[in-house]
Parts: sequence; C-alpha cells; structure tokens
Amino acid sequence: MSIYSSSYKYRKIYEENFGPIPVDDDGRSYDIHHLDGNRLNNDPSNLIAVSIQEHYNIHLSQGDYGACTKIKRSMLLTPEEQSALASQHNKKLVKEGRHNFLGGKMQKETQLKRVAKGEHHWLSGNLQRISTQKRLKDGTHPFQFEWTCEHCGTSGKNKAMYNRWHHNNCKLAK
Repeated sequence: MSIYSSSYKYRKIYEENFGPIPVDDDGRSYDIHHLDGNRLNNDPSNLIAVSIQEHYNIHLSQGDYGACTKIKRSMLLTPEEQSALASQHNKKLVKEGRHNFLGGKMQKETQLKRVAKGEHHWLSGNLQRISTQKRLKDGTHPFQFEWTCEHCGTSGKNKAMYNRWHHNNCKLAK
C-alpha cells in the first residue's frame, strides 16, 4: 500500500523499468520511495522500492512525522507508537508555527515575520506571480500535468483537479 493513494502512476513507472515490485515476508507490497522527496518527479532514477519498515525509517530520520503517520497505516504499530508519532508531528507543527489550532501570539508572530520578509500572500500578487512563473519554468505547476485515470481512462490536465475530484468520484474505482 502506498502512502500517496491519489496516484499510483509512479508504481507503474517503477514496474516498467525494474520489473515487479517486491513483497515482504508478510505478503505486503513494498512502497516506492521518491529519493528527492518530490512526489511529482517520477523519473525511474528517482524511484526506489523499499519495505514498509524501511520507508517508515527513511521518513522518521528526516523528521517527516506526517509521512510516518500515513505509512503507519500499513504497519503493525501499537496505539502507543501511533500516538507518539502524532504527538511528535503536532509538536513540530507548533514549533514551526504551522499548527492549525494555534491561535494568538505565535501565529501572529509568524505572520509578522512573513510580512517583514515580503513573503506574506496578502501583500501583493507579485510573490504569487514570481512563484507561479518559477513553477511554470521548472515544470512543476499543477496545471502542467496531464492525468489519465487508471480505472476509467478519463484524462485531463491539472493534477489537483484529479486528486480532489475525479479520484474520489470515479465510478470504476470503487
């Protein structure tokens, strides 16, 4: 099982280039890990098959507790271990000022820092324009991606639209 359930394209790319995805002793399929951390970079040289435990360890060593929380669904972790992961993830979000339940002082300070750096999204459209132009130039803008549903064959542009709408509403995927 993949932690990125919205698209299995990279699994197909891996199989086309390296053969069948291995299975562990418990019969669980290996996860496909993106070496550079960019889930949109499906170049075969960026993909590696790892056991669920190895995938978990990679993200744990990187401090990516959100990914660990998702990967744990494929693992046999105790409720205590799951709780500890969720706690670590939330503490990291609080420390970074990104936790959605933060209120008041910490969020205000974080936003004031963004204003001072000229990075706050309400300042003007210039930051968004620059960011969009960079993403278009780099080829990483969501509107540049074409998708084809692996279940019904419907295709389109804008990967975000596929993830948010089609994937959850495809009649053949259920």
